[in-house]
Amino acid sequence: MFNWAIVRSGLAALATLAAASMAHAADLKPFKLGISAPVVTVLPVWLGDAGGFFEKQGLKVEVVSMEGGSRGTQVLLSGEIQAMHVGLSPVVQANGQGADLRAVVASANILPMTIFTAKKLEPALPKGAKVGISTFGSETDIALSILLPKLGMSRQDVEITQVGGTGQRFAALIAGRLDAAPLLEPAISQAKARGFIPIFDLSEAGGAWIFDSVVMTAPYIKANRDTALRFMRAYIEGAQWGLKNESKLREVIGAKFKTQDKAVIDATVADFIKLMPLDGRPSVDGAKNVIEQLEGLKVPITSRKVDDYLDLSLADDLQKQGFYDELKTTYRLMK
Repeated sequence: MFNWAIVRSGLAALATLAAASMAHAADLKPFKLGISAPVVTVLPVWLGDAGGFFEKQGLKVEVVSMEGGSRGTQVLLSGEIQAMHVGLSPVVQANGQGADLRAVVASANILPMTIFTAKKLEPALPKGAKVGISTFGSETDIALSILLPKLGMSRQDVEITQVGGTGQRFAALIAGRLDAAPLLEPAISQAKARGFIPIFDLSEAGGAWIFDSVVMTAPYIKANRDTALRFMRAYIEGAQWGLKNESKLREVIGAKFKTQDKAVIDATVADFIKLMPLDGRPSVDGAKNVIEQLEGLKVPITSRKVDDYLDLSLADDLQKQGFYDELKTTYRLMK
């Protein structure tokens, strides 16, 4: 016979646990983060969630796809989201038009792109070739501007078209709508598997950059400094947790990129290890290079001061609070 007293007691305990869980969820502070595209440099966000680090910091982070950094920057300025995952180029351009944005943490301080053609061309990029970028003035646009002089060409020698994120550019290459496009992982590995031709690897070219970072408005940081710091703690610890636990990193890559292709996952793991700065600090030299390249593209620059685009005081606070020392003890990745 059933002991209904025990059953009722068990149900009551479950109800209490459920209520406590709901109350805890209600206590978490909502935080919306925009991303340009699902690429390797967004991994710290997904790892922060998978490892429970955002919840640990009292945050409920919602990731919103913006399908482009420039559009995401505009949404950030509207106040609909609290942060945007984007390179520094859109930040410099937006601030030049009156915005007040700051990059606070970075996931790539180099240019991790490879420019591909769908088939072998002679020369590697002939005049009149149709090349896809995300948007004008974006990191992909600047990547093209870095490549062309190395091929003895100028922007006037090719047809440059705005296509969207790395997934859209890859699809356009497959469909034959583009002759060439810069790609990121996991599309780099997928392009190689299809036999597409890599004509230039910008990550091997060297040079500091800020290709991807988390950006907030200066007024938001001022009014919500503790929230910004809690987000950074979870973001950076998530990255180190993934780097230390490769099986978990692989799980997240497989789930978020919807692939079980070992070659793609291997390449994405290697790329993440190469790209992620362990302290998440945006590169000052990288910021200077971004400003210089934008000036070369005749983009109006209102300030050449790095502090007008980066807020490194948050990372300084984490240092003073002993956060990096804690990471050294827990993960043993930092010197």
